[in-house]
Amino acid sequence: MRNRRLATSLLSLGLLSGAWPLAANAQGRKPPSRPQPVVGYNIPIDVSAPFQKPEDNLPYFDDFSWREFIALTWPVKVSTGAPYSRGVPDVSKKYGDVSVPGVWETWKADYELFLPEGAAPTEWKSFATPSPCGGPDTLVPYEKVLGSFNKYHGFNQASMTDAAGPLVSQNRQYVRYETRLNQTEYNYIIKPGDSYPGPLYLLKNLPGNGSSNPALKFPAGSVEVKASWRVMTGVPDKQRKRYYVTRARVLDPVSGTCTLTDVGLIGLHIVNKTAAFPQWVWSTFEHVDNVPALTGEKTRGAPPYSLNDNNPKTPPSEMGPPISQCNPPGKDPVPTQVVRKRPIAASTQRTNQDYHQAKDVKGTVWENYQLVLTQWPVGDTDTFPSTTQPLPQTNTANVATETWVQDSTATSCMGCHSVANSHQYDSVWFLPLGAWPQTQTPCTPQVASAPPAAPPPESNPAAERRDKAILDLRDLLKRTKQGQAAAGE
Repeated sequence: MRNRRLATSLLSLGLLSGAWPLAANAQGRKPPSRPQPVVGYNIPIDVSAPFQKPEDNLPYFDDFSWREFIALTWPVKVSTGAPYSRGVPDVSKKYGDVSVPGVWETWKADYELFLPEGAAPTEWKSFATPSPCGGPDTLVPYEKVLGSFNKYHGFNQASMTDAAGPLVSQNRQYVRYETRLNQTEYNYIIKPGDSYPGPLYLLKNLPGNGSSNPALKFPAGSVEVKASWRVMTGVPDKQRKRYYVTRARVLDPVSGTCTLTDVGLIGLHIVNKTAAFPQWVWSTFEHVDNVPALTGEKTRGAPPYSLNDNNPKTPPSEMGPPISQCNPPGKDPVPTQVVRKRPIAASTQRTNQDYHQAKDVKGTVWENYQLVLTQWPVGDTDTFPSTTQPLPQTNTANVATETWVQDSTATSCMGCHSVANSHQYDSVWFLPLGAWPQTQTPCTPQVASAPPAAPPPESNPAAERRDKAILDLRDLLKRTKQGQAAAGE
């Protein structure tokens, strides 16, 4: 604890991990305890953190998260022909205009990066990429696809193992997940520089045990998002109006076909690598109607909920097996009963209220979304929030995206991604887990009468490092659960 406090003090003086962006002015006047809401289309590039104690800086980091969220959900500039505009805000439109996608929705999707047979992705502005929906056609500009060439990829949550089980909303529809990245991060992956043997969407070019491939080092300004969507089939109009709803082609992995349907946003992760915080700043938002609030929480949420039947006698669901070729999605799945395990920090709740009342947010669909956590690095090894700060422990998980790891105070955003960092992935999991080639585990064991299985792919250091990283994740979860049981959590 002493070392953590020392690191915190040194950070506030700009003596560790680069200069801390202090906000105090030259006259020495004490900065306000809470910043005023800012509604704008510019993605913030760093955090103004004027205080020594990380808990005192929480309002400033939460403000950073909200300014990110607003800039990313700002209506995007849409082109009628090539070259297409991607990720550029339409400054002529007001915030809350949902007649066009948000800025982040036109960033490159992971299925534009991880193509069949490791094919080369297109340049940033292009939509001339094969579609996960199949057929000879390429992507339709600005049309959302919820699918992947790894057909079952978008069903399961990330976890401390290979994959966690799926969520099923109260209208008996699987929640689907989507990952996108901005131009800075995308360009680094496809053209990382001469120190790498080639593009980073190929597994062989990633860091590996004993290989000469250098550690990943994403440039400052890299941003990636992960969204959670519920299919809105059967949702009454009164309830639908509370969500950001858009049209998407949703892939059925069994038939291999896509259906155009309405989907509503229920969760959004934002990860932003800034110059002052190279371990990234981690922010996560939810729709206020996902689950009932805990006692004492102030929220705009109201039933009917997306992920809870509003009956306190219904026990929380246990995690089911991941959706895969061995466990395909059911036709009429049972809804998942989700509850929040730890409260949203009181300071974060107040920041949510400030932004919900802010001019240009109030009265839009975005006032129905709330920040549940901002997490950031403190020194080289500590974070805030962490397993010890603050006490009592506040929320460290998004119920729509990290449902199954809420019990643990160690498996927060940075707790999980620190394992990726220890394997030279710069805290980023989606790249080593998505890079080509991917292995497929057979559903049934081989028998004597069966034709011989194809020989396993040749082992390489990068694949060994990825597999070791996954094992380390499993070990972290196991140790965390054991520690919780011993502590009576």
